Amino acid sequence: MRLVKFDTDTYLRTKDLSGGPLYGIVEEDISEIQIVTDKSGNPTRGGVIGYALAYILMAGFVGALFIFL
Repeated sequence: MRLVKFDTDTYLRTKDLSGGPLYGIVEEDISEIQIVTDKSGNPTRGGVIGYALAYILMAGFVGALFIFL
């Protein structure tokens, strides 16, 4: 997955130039979310529990949005 964001480092370094600051866009690679596995590739118990909790929290958040909105 790629994330496109404003290059604040270049902007802050060049904001005081007489011709104006330089604007730029940076693309970053973000690794996909994967379940935690051991050396042999089997999912760990903690990884499974964490994955399940993340989905429960996500479903609860979406459900709360439907209730309150």
